Amino acid sequence: MSAFLIVLILVLASFNGLVKTFSINKYLGTSNWNSNSSFVAVLSTTPLAVLILQGDPKRLVFLTIDEKTYLATGNPNEPIATISSLINKSYGGGLTRLLSLAFRADIENYVIFKNDQKINKEEVTKWFKNYSSLAAPFMTLTGRIGDDIKDTNITRIDQLRLWWQLKNVRVNQLELIDLSQYQEDVVYKNDQKVLGVDNLVLHKVISQYLENENVTKENLKIKVINASGIAGVGQLAADFAASVGVNIVKIETAPNLVDQTFIQTSAKNKYTVRYLANIFKCDIKSSSSSDEEVSLVIGNDFASKYF
Repeated sequence: MSAFLIVLILVLASFNGLVKTFSINKYLGTSNWNSNSSFVAVLSTTPLAVLILQGDPKRLVFLTIDEKTYLATGNPNEPIATISSLINKSYGGGLTRLLSLAFRADIENYVIFKNDQKINKEEVTKWFKNYSSLAAPFMTLTGRIGDDIKDTNITRIDQLRLWWQLKNVRVNQLELIDLSQYQEDVVYKNDQKVLGVDNLVLHKVISQYLENENVTKENLKIKVINASGIAGVGQLAADFAASVGVNIVKIETAPNLVDQTFIQTSAKNKYTVRYLANIFKCDIKSSSSSDEEVSLVIGNDFASKYF
């Protein structure tokens, strides 16, 4: 029996009882992942981890980072600080914001565990086997998978999509990467040296797992325009886009400020344009230009989220 047929049977069996009290859409939730790009999530493990499921090459990666590591904060009053001093591990939104800034890449999903969850090769292998098993879809639909999870913003529909991809991953395609290997001495207060990791190094590491083949094939030229009025916002947005393979050709500062980020182009149907709109949660506006020039105009909404 094919895996698809098994899932279909499980779905129908589960929904037979569930649809009496829930609508299917409400129960499954809205998908935030197109399955073509890498899936990324922060895990509140010890040490903290970023999970990445990449399609090509196919692999499941866990990037771990010690909470005693110093990172650049973007705050002029305290330019660097330890991860542990900056986060509350029980707050998913705070975790995704911090690590998005640290890696200079878009990280929106999170998983918060009920108890302190250690992460090592043995645990990673166990999680993989549980979540890629044929029983996983049924467990997801009935709410019985992830009993150790306190909170997550990963919807059931995306959990099912994850399973569909995970079942084709092999154990030897699991990678557990300790980012402490990139630590170096950085100057702290009173010329004191502490161990930290440069954000540009983290960006370079994560980008190799986020690159989207559909984006690199189109190779559209993207111009980023900082219309937020805050210095550094344009570069952060450009780094978010570049991490998935977008070709950034210019970063400009606009004289007039805007509240909402938007994309302006005549190539509204291009994959890269639609993908960027999903990353920045913004509208796509038509341009009268005859070429495929794409302008990503960054507004105060993006700036206020990260600065």
